[in-house]
Amino acid sequence: MKDRRTRQLSFYGVLAIGFLWSVVVAFGVFFGLVHLHPATAARLLFRIAYQIVGLLSLYLALRYQGRTFKEIGLVIDPRLLEIGRAFGLYFGVIFLTVSLYLVLNLLSPRFQPLAHHGTFDSAALFGVHVTIASLLFVVLNPFHEELLVRAFLITEVEGLYHSTLLAVIVSVALQTSYHIYQGLPAALSHIPAFLIFSLYYVRTRRIFPIILAHLFMDISALALYAQHHR
Repeated sequence: MKDRRTRQLSFYGVLAIGFLWSVVVAFGVFFGLVHLHPATAARLLFRIAYQIVGLLSLYLALRYQGRTFKEIGLVIDPRLLEIGRAFGLYFGVIFLTVSLYLVLNLLSPRFQPLAHHGTFDSAALFGVHVTIASLLFVVLNPFHEELLVRAFLITEVEGLYHSTLLAVIVSVALQTSYHIYQGLPAALSHIPAFLIFSLYYVRTRRIFPIILAHLFMDISALALYAQHHR
């Protein structure tokens, strides 16, 4: 019982360190209580530090339990097969995400006012111009999100509560929650991607292709933003 309680505290502690601030800010923006501004160098550096702290908390939690990143599925494997799987995930989730977003906006006009909240600006993610800091943020983000909210969360929920279904639901719900600042249709349109990533992880127990696919998505978003803000 003591070991289980310690594991629970470690689990909730890592998630709180990694995502509590993001969830609070996301809902604050959604409800108009928080106003985002273009990301300055200082804000980007804060986010990078936040990601590093989240990853460090995960490392310490695993080390305390006598485990490693490998035991939650992180094996850096640059073989073409792994990269091919990552591209397959990438193209699949992009298609589903865009399709669902369009359907939500076409079939539910009530979502339109929430499509992009008045206080949300894409510059809040990347800054007015693409910089080294914004690139570093984009590279770190998939590792931070997928290792914590996918590999660690699913592994721990399964271990603590003995339910893969619950693990997948909690993973998808948490990841969706801190994207709510983008507006309701955009946040909901991410659900297929998060669900596919979760199911892929449950089946393969390999997180590296998912990290790569997420990285491809974030780089694509950054490239599109840069293209429109030359």
